[in-house]
Amino acid sequence: MSGMRLSELAARWKKDPRGTVLQLATPVLLLERLGEGAQESWERTGAIFVGKPPETHDPAIYFVEKVARTGNAFALGVTIGRVESNDIIIDDSSISRFHAWLQQDPKSGGWLLCDAQSKNGTRLDGEPLDSGSKVPLRDGAVITLGQASLRFLLPQTVLELLKQ
Repeated sequence: MSGMRLSELAARWKKDPRGTVLQLATPVLLLERLGEGAQESWERTGAIFVGKPPETHDPAIYFVEKVARTGNAFALGVTIGRVESNDIIIDDSSISRFHAWLQQDPKSGGWLLCDAQSKNGTRLDGEPLDSGSKVPLRDGAVITLGQASLRFLLPQTVLELLKQ
């Protein structure tokens, strides 16, 4: 699964709860706000939804997973940026072409966030990250890339949202 609206995931849940649970093997990022540099319309492109943010009750959702894509030679983690070679693509001019990456810690199993020397910076829960340093993520953390905000959610939390 790649980018979709939360309502699409909820529809899948209603139709096939067990299958949806099996597909939710990785954390997700909920797009809560795009920057002023985002496109004006909210429409599906070849890879993702872009444009002004949807209503808060139906944000875009991105699965934290590697995507087989030409040009992404970064095997260390799940890349986030505004160009097609990233695993998670967010079309917002405040986001660098390759902005940051997420990586699962092999020892603890927890997830880490790292800024990739982005032009407009990366913040975690409002605190700026030093480029290149890996910072642990907690369930519900707010990641700000440039002017765009995303919420990091573990699979169990997403399932709880779908059950409501």
